[in-house]
Amino acid sequence: MKEKIGALDLLQHSRHDWMNRLQIIKGNLELANVERAREVIEEIVIEMRQEAQLSALGVPHLSEWLLTYNWVRRARLMVKFEVLTDGRLPIEMDPTLYEWLKGVVDKLEQSVCDGVDNELYFIMEIDQEQSAFHVTIEYEGGELKDSPKNWLKDINCKRVEPALTWYGSTSTQFAVKASFELFPVSR
Repeated sequence: MKEKIGALDLLQHSRHDWMNRLQIIKGNLELANVERAREVIEEIVIEMRQEAQLSALGVPHLSEWLLTYNWVRRARLMVKFEVLTDGRLPIEMDPTLYEWLKGVVDKLEQSVCDGVDNELYFIMEIDQEQSAFHVTIEYEGGELKDSPKNWLKDINCKRVEPALTWYGSTSTQFAVKASFELFPVSR
């Protein structure tokens, strides 16, 4: 399956998503469930803010991939993200972050079981004090075929190897923080 999708496909996926959301709101309003309709609208607003923050990070390749992954995914893996801080990363970090995080997803896709809802969260923040970009990776779902501690350190990224801090790991969930040194901003 091709990873990059064209503009027409992007518009089609976006239109489909928006139609689904509008149907949920409309259905709740028709059932006089105004509170649930408001909740759905608030969820959409939060998601749109997160997408805007991701786009504002200044890493377009990574942003495009994260924003469209769930439209072209190959495995039973839903990828979600949250950006905790405002700010902009040096554009030079885009290929590094894309390559490494895509490597995480590729390895996880090979390790997840079908027939189970598997969710992967990327929680991202810029740490100006430490001159670092942190990505906390949290997985929850079905039993993994291989421990992430085995394959996470072997992700093939020629550019950088992040520092990893493990918070926990079982056969059905794990949490780890990957810290990348901020590249100097080019002028």
